[in-house]
Amino acid sequence: MRLVFLSHQGDTGGATAAMVEGIEALTARGHRAEVWMPAPGTLIPKLEALGVAYRIVPLPAWASTKGRKAWRLRWRTWRATAPLAAALRAAKPDAVVTNTMVLGVGALAAEAAGIPHVWWIHEFGREDHGLEFAWGDARTAAIMTRTTRLAIVNSDAVGAKYADFLPRERIVRVYYRIDPAPAMAQAPPFAPADAFHLALPGSLNPQKGQDVAIEALIALARAGKRPHLHFFGEGAEGYAARLRARAAEGGIADTVRFHGHVGDLGARLARASAVLVPSRCEAFGRVTVEAMRAGSAVIASDQGGTRELIRDGDTGLLFPAGDAPALAARIARLMDDPGFAARLGEAGARWAGPRFTAGEFAAAFEAALVRAVQSATGVSG
Repeated sequence: MRLVFLSHQGDTGGATAAMVEGIEALTARGHRAEVWMPAPGTLIPKLEALGVAYRIVPLPAWASTKGRKAWRLRWRTWRATAPLAAALRAAKPDAVVTNTMVLGVGALAAEAAGIPHVWWIHEFGREDHGLEFAWGDARTAAIMTRTTRLAIVNSDAVGAKYADFLPRERIVRVYYRIDPAPAMAQAPPFAPADAFHLALPGSLNPQKGQDVAIEALIALARAGKRPHLHFFGEGAEGYAARLRARAAEGGIADTVRFHGHVGDLGARLARASAVLVPSRCEAFGRVTVEAMRAGSAVIASDQGGTRELIRDGDTGLLFPAGDAPALAARIARLMDDPGFAARLGEAGARWAGPRFTAGEFAAAFEAALVRAVQSATGVSG
């Protein structure tokens, strides 16, 4: 197959990282892909390393936070559709894959060019990013149903959300590839060595729930327990400053550390006493699986795709999203029973190990795209 992937950005992030993994899997199986993006960025060196062609083309969004400037988004999408359709006709791919729900122009242009369109959806949209469709849900659903052969989603939870936009039989769940964690020796040990160390990976923003973790540690300190909390990720400095200020106010500044971005995250997760994933909404939960594959006990919020990954009390612990006292209670449980924490980590590693492999991902992703390309002329309901 020859495929054109449309990306909403030129930088590497969650969705674009998955796209690169998908292209790598397809290339290894003899397929050809190129990426069209609205601006250059850190994605380009990764594509060049894979020998994947790319173009910079106008790709306006059709969703924004709280529906801002909806009329402008509709106009930009309409104006960009005809030029993009002409470019797709000239490129003659077997299918167009839009790598995000943020873009609608790819579906409209592919329809105009008579080329099968596939949506690869990595997020809820409204629930996790506060995004609203410029045409509203009902009209957007009609456009998606008319233009799209298949939607690939990263969790059953996301699939259930978009069953309101597409016929359910056109939605296929394909879990990401999550590579095994590197040996923990590749990361420096946590200090002090005799403390209970919690790792919290992810970009610093309120949706990821770092503030909930801070409140949980304050509650634990009041109860005489002082685990150490390590943030791995970057984000808005204002939010990071508020987290630091709250930690200082709560008397736990000496047990909270901000590491920023690190290249050896998997090894650090393997070294942690437990890994926290307190997100208020998580479409899939990549870091949850990374921690499980690293053999660490995971405490995660009970929502979104995370429910598909953790069996509470067996392969990890769940708590109600945003509930700091509940999170504190689960941390205390692991601190009081290191053997239980070890059993959770071992069970999580056994469950995640055979899943999320490069082979499983490549086969499922290829099969979904082949199904879209080989579907009958015209979208069947």
